[in-house]
Amino acid sequence: MIVTERKTIRRLGAPRASSAADSVTTAAVPPAHRSRGRHRRPRRAGVPADGPNRIVSLDGLRGIAALVVFVHHGLLTWPALAEPYREPAAGSGPGIDTAEGLTWWATYTPLHLAWAGTEAVFVFFVLSGLVLALPVAEHGRLTLATYYPRRLLRLYLPVWAAVGLAVAWALAVPRQWAAGDSWWLAGHVTDPSTADVWDDVLLLFGAGSANHVLWSLQWEVLYSLALPLVLVLGRAWPRLLPVKVVLVLGALVLGAAADNPALWYLPMFSLGTLMACERTRLAGWARALDERGAHWWPMLLVAGLLLLVAYWLVRWPDPALVAGARGLQAIGACTLVFVVWHWSGARRPLSRPVAQWLGSRSFSLYLVHLPVVASVPLVLGGQPTPWVVLAVAAAVTFPLTEVFHRLVERPSHRIAQRVGRRLSAAPAASEVPASEVPVAASTTPPRDVRVPDAVVVPSQRRPVEA
Repeated sequence: MIVTERKTIRRLGAPRASSAADSVTTAAVPPAHRSRGRHRRPRRAGVPADGPNRIVSLDGLRGIAALVVFVHHGLLTWPALAEPYREPAAGSGPGIDTAEGLTWWATYTPLHLAWAGTEAVFVFFVLSGLVLALPVAEHGRLTLATYYPRRLLRLYLPVWAAVGLAVAWALAVPRQWAAGDSWWLAGHVTDPSTADVWDDVLLLFGAGSANHVLWSLQWEVLYSLALPLVLVLGRAWPRLLPVKVVLVLGALVLGAAADNPALWYLPMFSLGTLMACERTRLAGWARALDERGAHWWPMLLVAGLLLLVAYWLVRWPDPALVAGARGLQAIGACTLVFVVWHWSGARRPLSRPVAQWLGSRSFSLYLVHLPVVASVPLVLGGQPTPWVVLAVAAAVTFPLTEVFHRLVERPSHRIAQRVGRRLSAAPAASEVPASEVPVAASTTPPRDVRVPDAVVVPSQRRPVEA
């Protein structure tokens, strides 16, 4: 397939979406990682290959991130492990001096990666910005009249079902915490009020207490609304990429320092969108790493993972440096996504069936798990160890995830697609067809077929073969 991108003015085109996860066009896969002639390894049985419409390793990464969030909330039910998050300024908070034994090792060493839930959400943000923008950056047009209804239906319908499910859990297992219980659960998982439910339903004014994980969906919605403008800015002036990156990271650090969530979280999505707009440049970097030697990829992976949890690994002596550590975390998230996107050594394990199952259900897993995890200590009584909480919660959460995926998430996709098809067939729609590129899950753009309202931006590259 040849995707033409002219140096003159060109319209931004929209992806067609399908399933907490998103798939990505293989046009984004660098040629160096697609076919190597006689040097290409045969694909193992049971490992899905990148088809014409997706990069499966990114689905796998999303699934692993959702699993880390599940483990994170399970461990936060234990008061000692929740305590560092009371004032999580890793080096300046009290936790680093009072934590001991397993708590210290689990929190202030690279072992934190196994339950770095906040950092996993940062990876979600970068992935979302990437996969929302990648098909558009590749094909050059965005169908605004169909993009917005599909995208919002894709997000809101599962969220509304998850809010109803969370309220049902709260009614069945009242959130009555005792002295000595995890402060995190007592502060974030309470019996929801009507106002809390409305906050969770609207996703515009922060998350209520019905299902605390919805805090991240607020930023997902807002960024989805802002995507056309970010794409225009991301594709303009490609030679100024370093300036754009510095400005975005600067805004993120300022937002973290000022505790301004919008200025802190939205730039993470923007970094992913910049990666999509600069996909050809990134593919060139990947080829350069291949030529230097295979050992560079594992080193880059380790560096990305350490940066992702740098906030917890260093004793930061000043609040300004603590905010700077948030910038390092964003760089780590981008590095991790880049490695998984382009390195075959990371792509293969993340293409295995377990990772793919988690990836395809990651949005459902993310939405349903916290009310279950929070209910387990209340049902068992006392203070069960986090391992018991995780085991019992997993026995309920994963079957519930599958049911939610089949009965809520997939039907929501179909409704969004049906609405998009009807809108694309309306008389106001343009006769210029947009490329149909499926994308999957919690950060998934809706399907767009025609271009009624085109956003015009300068293109940035010569024709690219895909």
